[in-house]
Amino acid sequence: MNRRGFLAAVGGAVGRGLLPLPLPAGLDGDHFVERWSWAMGQPVHLMVFASSEQHGLDACAAALRELRRVEARLTLFDDGSELSELNRRAGRGAMRLGSDLRAILGAGERTRQRTGGAFNLAIEPLMRAWGFHRPRPTAPSAAELDEARDAVQSAVIELDGDRVRLPASHTRLDPGSIGVGYGIDRALGVLQAHGIRRAFLDVSGDCAALDPPPGEAGWLVGVADPADRNSTVAETRIHNAALATAANTESRVRYGALLAGHVMDPATGWPARKVAQATVLADTATAADALSTAAFVRPGSASWGIHGSWLVSRSEAGAVEFPN
Repeated sequence: MNRRGFLAAVGGAVGRGLLPLPLPAGLDGDHFVERWSWAMGQPVHLMVFASSEQHGLDACAAALRELRRVEARLTLFDDGSELSELNRRAGRGAMRLGSDLRAILGAGERTRQRTGGAFNLAIEPLMRAWGFHRPRPTAPSAAELDEARDAVQSAVIELDGDRVRLPASHTRLDPGSIGVGYGIDRALGVLQAHGIRRAFLDVSGDCAALDPPPGEAGWLVGVADPADRNSTVAETRIHNAALATAANTESRVRYGALLAGHVMDPATGWPARKVAQATVLADTATAADALSTAAFVRPGSASWGIHGSWLVSRSEAGAVEFPN
């Protein structure tokens, strides 16, 4: 689930390409607790206001455990994970799923339909062909890409209650463009269960917030300029919302002069490259994560009806568009 870092949050920066913004004023009252850690293969930044320092530390520890629990269910890099078992079952019978993978498959399928296929959970064959899941010495051939693209576009996910079936034996799922967001949503739920009302969680550029800091309208975040990581293309304050950015500048493979990013266009089989990056503000981190990928692959589709707003940074002109 190696992702990207394009967002700066209150109190500091995490990952790459992030810009620190000042801490909010008015920290009197609740105890401010900040944690830095690692989960889902990425840096994590947690900020909460709690009744005591220990309360905040305990709540943060529980949220981090939840991120790691979700990771264990969804990782492609552990043969014992539920996702790996489901991929092995492709072309065979149905499999009963736990609530996490079931929720992600449902959200992923809805997003695929909503975006006309710009988002696709069955992208794994293309990720593998390009060498993101297993290193390879040369770039994929045209025939390899055609085969992988066909596997992605012909994939079917049959959901029936808590059971799922992948009818085609070539189908392989990769939740890397939605799993981090889902983990963030789950972790925020854990914070709330521990009595935390004010919180901000950033996992290498994907972030979500509960209520804002005392006296503030929201948690201040800035989206880094893809052409100059020391400046921003946009700043906003968020609360009870989530923000995610997709781009092809952080996780890449190189084959001679060819440098390929990890966000794939299911329609072409090549890394998406129409814009420099795309950022989505949505009600949940799950939605922001998936829709930012879709907006990066196929910008300009405001008909998706994203709640909130989204922006696209165009590399060729350095402009920013706000479709809604």
